[in-house]
Formats: sequence, C-alpha cells, structure tokens
Amino acid sequence: MSDNAVHFSDVGAAEQEAMGVEKGFESTELFVFLEECTSSWKESANLNVQLLCALCQLSIDDPQKAKIGFTSQELVKAISTIRGRPWSDASDKAQMSDDIRQQWNKLQKTWESKGEGIGQQLSDAAIPFLPRLAKTEGGGSGNLTRHRIEWVSSGVTPSADEPTPAAPVINVGAATIRYVCEDIQDANLFASAFTRGYFLKGWRKYLYIAVLAVPLLFAWLMLVHVLFGITWAYIVGTKDILTSLLSLGVMYWALWASVGPLYPLGVDKIVIAPWWMQSTEEDRLLERRGPSRYPEKSIKAVRYVAPCPLCGGRVSATKGRLEFFGRIVGRCEEAPVEHVFSFDHVTRNGKCLR
Repeated sequence: MSDNAVHFSDVGAAEQEAMGVEKGFESTELFVFLEECTSSWKESANLNVQLLCALCQLSIDDPQKAKIGFTSQELVKAISTIRGRPWSDASDKAQMSDDIRQQWNKLQKTWESKGEGIGQQLSDAAIPFLPRLAKTEGGGSGNLTRHRIEWVSSGVTPSADEPTPAAPVINVGAATIRYVCEDIQDANLFASAFTRGYFLKGWRKYLYIAVLAVPLLFAWLMLVHVLFGITWAYIVGTKDILTSLLSLGVMYWALWASVGPLYPLGVDKIVIAPWWMQSTEEDRLLERRGPSRYPEKSIKAVRYVAPCPLCGGRVSATKGRLEFFGRIVGRCEEAPVEHVFSFDHVTRNGKCLR
C-alpha cells in the first residue's frame, strides 16, 4: 500500500479531520460516489466493472473490512447479487480465485481508460481524493488474496495525463451537462499510438511534422503533374483532360479523409479523429494538449461523454453534421437528433442546443 493511502476506518476522528473529512467526506460516501460514477459507464454490464461495483458495495456494507480487502469468495457472492444470477462456481475456491483474477486484470485495463474521467468527476464534486485499485497477494494456508480500493489525496502535482482542474459547472439545470474525458480502450493498430498520448518532443515531434508535410508535398507534385498533363493534352489534341481532373479529385479526397483532420488541430485544439481511428459510433476525438492545462505538449485520442439530463441516456461528443457544421456537439445515443448539446473541452460544460 502506498504511504499516502487513506483508509478512513483506520484513523481516529482527529486524524480524519486533519485529512479533510470535516468537509463531509466519509469512507462510505466516497464508495457510494464511485459506484454512481461506474453506473453511467458504457461498460457497466461487463463483468470487470461489476467487480468494481461489488468492491464498492462490500466496502459500503463493511467499512472496517474495506481497509484489508475482500476475498474472491466474497466478491463472487457480491457479483452474483449484482447480476441477479449465480456467477463462477461457489463450491470451487480455485475456480472463484481464477475467475476473479481474470476480471481483476481486465478491470485494471478499464481503470486506466477511466481514471481521468473519475478524477474529473471527483474534482467537480470538490472531493480531494482519488481511488486506486489495490491487491494483497495471499500465500500459505489460510492466507487469502484480498482486493480493495484505496483513497489517496489528490493534492499532488499533475502528471502528463492529469490536467489542472477545469472550470466549475455554472448554471446547472435540466438542460446543462458536464462532460468527462475517457481514454480509448479498443483502439486499432494505427490509433494505439495516440491512446496514451503522442508526446511532441524528440523524434516523435519530427515524425508528426513529416506525417503532415509529406501528403502536402505529394499533393503539390500531383497537381503540377496533372496541370502539365492537361496542358500537353490541349496542345496535342487528346481528350483525357476529364480523366485527369477526376483522378486528381479522388486523390485529394483520399488524402484529406486520411490526414485532413490533423491540420486544424494546432488551431482548434480538438477535432474529430480521422476514419482510421474511429469506432462505429464515430465519437473518437484528437485533442492537442499542452501548457498551461497540461505539463507537456501531446496529442491524445479521447472520448468525451456525459449522462443525458433529458432521458438518462449517454451523450457523446461527435460531429455537428450540417446543422452545426464545423462544430463538435454532444449527441444522446437514445435521441441523437433532438437531444443535442454544445461541447467545450476546456470547461467540459455543455448546454442544450434545442
């Protein structure tokens, strides 16, 4: 366990007050808040997320045991309750341990993609703590592996992936939403370079410049070639001018579709990711990060989501289409035409546009 890990059930009232609990943050309230955060995740029905919910529920029910963690048998029982049907094999301890181990590993990967969003939600609620997954490995007779959630103080210098807090929510109402940032989990081979942040320093910076410069140079050379061909065709009287123009148009379209979204990134700071990074929902964005909000300059593939205040669905930042051409807007997955919201990646606030 890290030195700055906080277990409220293991400290006295005076120590709790020194750690900021006098502000109203008790251990059970923190676990309730975390469980509510997970309920809005798109992956909330996945077993590894249900394992996280089981940890929260067990910690709420037994704060004293939360400081040492819960066994695989306890977690399997809690997950079965959440699912409403048996899961794993309650009569086979080895099977339960193996199943929990597999889901724990998956949860750690999910946690990496959700960490920034969880931190933003806690910051929005003025909660000065961050949750961390922790496990104590068992060994020997009667010494079982235990899993738990630790709470650490958030009053630390931000890392490259942890920005300074965004502006607070203002004028919160039924038509106002608050976005949270999520990392991309299921990235393809090409997009994976941006999922953890593509830092613009050293050789990576020059490689990125080359990715932008080479298509421009190629497009210019092709334009010169086509113009020369048209001129030559006019002189000798051949009739392949239309074919040359069509070929040039197709080539320009292919280049723009592949790397075009990267060009305005330096000015707009956030753009819709090109097609080769997208998922079926087309909600992946490329965000240009740097001082003063982030310690280092980087480009990161992200997704911004929020719960819909109108129907309870999931709002994702995506294309503005013709009505909001050139803008990124939030659209509800349940009513993408009517439940539309503005999008500001700096304040993370949005208001209804209908």
